[in-house]
Amino acid sequence: MTSTGSHRTLAPSRPPVRSGAEKTLITVEAVTSICALAGGVLLMLAPDGSLLAADPAVLEGSPFDDWLLPGAALTLCVGVGFAVAAVWQWRRGPYARFLSLAAGVGLVVFEIVQFTVIGSHPLQAVFGVVGAATAYLAWRLPSARHGATGAAR
Repeated sequence: MTSTGSHRTLAPSRPPVRSGAEKTLITVEAVTSICALAGGVLLMLAPDGSLLAADPAVLEGSPFDDWLLPGAALTLCVGVGFAVAAVWQWRRGPYARFLSLAAGVGLVVFEIVQFTVIGSHPLQAVFGVVGAATAYLAWRLPSARHGATGAAR
């Protein structure tokens, strides 16, 4: 049997290669999520702050009697939020770039609120920079077609 050239076999398509910025973004989101989940859970397990050496005196003058609610906010807002953003970015889900951007801006806002309510702590500046870096990396990713991020499909 001879081939007429009308039948072509297509090679399986490979997923697009991730850029350095996308890899960095996913890594920053994952590490931030792990840190926030660990810190938040430890604050909720020991609301007196003893597991993290978090001084309860820092909360004087704030609406909080102990570290339970701040730990829950850290776990849910930052820990879970960054985990969702990292997974969605890794999967290149629809609007992943914008979810990562929102997570970064959200972390900056979280740190500003924390500073306003509880007062100054060096980690606020560190995680404020992490939030700004996350937003910057997400912003720099290529615009998506059909809601997907990363390289053209």
